[in-house]
Amino acid sequence: MYKLKLILVFLSVLVSQFIFAQEDYLKRADKLYENGVYSDAAEIYLTYLQQTYDYDINLKLAECYREMNMTIEAEFWYEIIIQQGLASEDLILNYANLLKSNGKYKSAKAYYLKYGAYDDEGFYLASTCDWAMANEDKTPEYVLKNLNINTTGSDITPTFFKKGIIFSSGGGDEVNAGTGMPFYDLYYCEWKNDTTWSKTPLSKSVNSKYHEASPCYNPKDEVLYFTRNNHYKNRTIASKDKQVKLEMFYSDYIGNKFYAPKPMPFNSKNYSIGQSTISVDGSILIFASDKPGGYGGTDLYFVQKKGSGWSAIKNLGPVINSGGDELFPYLDPDGKLYFSSNYLPGFGGLDIFTAIREGDHWTVPQNAGKPLNSAADDFGVIMRNGKGFVTSNRAGGVGSDDIYTVSEAHILTTLYVYGANLKPISKARVTFVEGPKSEPICETDEYGMGDISLLKNSNMAIKISKEGYLDRIIYNIGSYRSNNGMFPVEMQPLIGAIENNNTQQSIAAEQINNN
Repeated sequence: MYKLKLILVFLSVLVSQFIFAQEDYLKRADKLYENGVYSDAAEIYLTYLQQTYDYDINLKLAECYREMNMTIEAEFWYEIIIQQGLASEDLILNYANLLKSNGKYKSAKAYYLKYGAYDDEGFYLASTCDWAMANEDKTPEYVLKNLNINTTGSDITPTFFKKGIIFSSGGGDEVNAGTGMPFYDLYYCEWKNDTTWSKTPLSKSVNSKYHEASPCYNPKDEVLYFTRNNHYKNRTIASKDKQVKLEMFYSDYIGNKFYAPKPMPFNSKNYSIGQSTISVDGSILIFASDKPGGYGGTDLYFVQKKGSGWSAIKNLGPVINSGGDELFPYLDPDGKLYFSSNYLPGFGGLDIFTAIREGDHWTVPQNAGKPLNSAADDFGVIMRNGKGFVTSNRAGGVGSDDIYTVSEAHILTTLYVYGANLKPISKARVTFVEGPKSEPICETDEYGMGDISLLKNSNMAIKISKEGYLDRIIYNIGSYRSNNGMFPVEMQPLIGAIENNNTQQSIAAEQINNN
């Protein structure tokens, strides 16, 4: 009996210690959460939920993932709350946004409509899902390709510079506690003749201990503008709302060297300014800011060059700015404005839009369409002579954010037919699948090329045939686009043809040996 009491007392002590340990564990996680250290807080919350379920911990974990833009994980943990019927109107809105960012337009529309019971804005947001579903299959106007400089981290926001680009990459030694990833530094990459890129970090006079991102180079005045955390003497400076704001800096490029950056005169400790673009003549600077008095969370503003200084900040107006966030502006050499918005009708997350200046006003922004846009975040686009770059965190990339090359899509004019080892196939016959008497459209030449320029307005299916190979059928040929008008088609040899070819090669080899 005495031993039993002793055991019970011992177990009671263990349970008490375990409970106190859990409480300390969660207090630490909550402190991290309150200070925006979401990556570390999420790790603790997830460990806790694997042992014991708690609604508040579930919500905090979901919020951590949402703040880190980990939309798939955030959707999973939000869904657990939603299924319990305990979600508030804000949670319903956040869940709908996550569904849309993950490309689930029908489900997102349903929850936007539920949010509409609390706020009429929900009905507008539901209509953006209708827009996405109606436009996701439109003929693409661009061709994208992942750039081979991307890392497993985050690579974003390029700007044209000399023979390459300057861009931001999370490759520094210091780690951002909020995301668990390194702070951004600026790098210069130059295109080499062997189809590779060199990659060099900018000097330490530009790259600091914290974030440097969103570069914008003005070749006319040889000035690099970029965005940096507000800090002084290696310490970040928080505003009245305890948030570290963003500031814009510029660095003169003289004698192949960037000099020590200087702050722009209109920076503020109480709101962020950054993500700039400048007109070709250097007279107008456009940037994003959450300056109070705008139309949404973050608006696009501009200043004009006045001698050696700048004019007062002016809002770009309600045609461009919405009730959401407008970010990452870019003016191309012709004056077309590209920017990203998470509120205008799009496919989810941030979408890229274009607008043109006509007199004293901007045209209504147009969605740039797929594949420039996706259900994920698409931003930081730059274009010149029909080619450029864009940043996206879409599925299939190398890291969390990747930079993609962008080329204008061209209507197909040429087929390139090839077989094993990329060897061209000549005299391949191209016909309509349901054409009259299957009359040939063309026949490939010795280089495997066939002229299909007459098919640019045809959505009929075509068949490619060659003796010894399986037929290939391409449906809706008129809907395809490429960056050079060429469409490569691989032909698979018939099994019998492979065996026959091998036999012929063996006979030829034997004859050579006998001779």
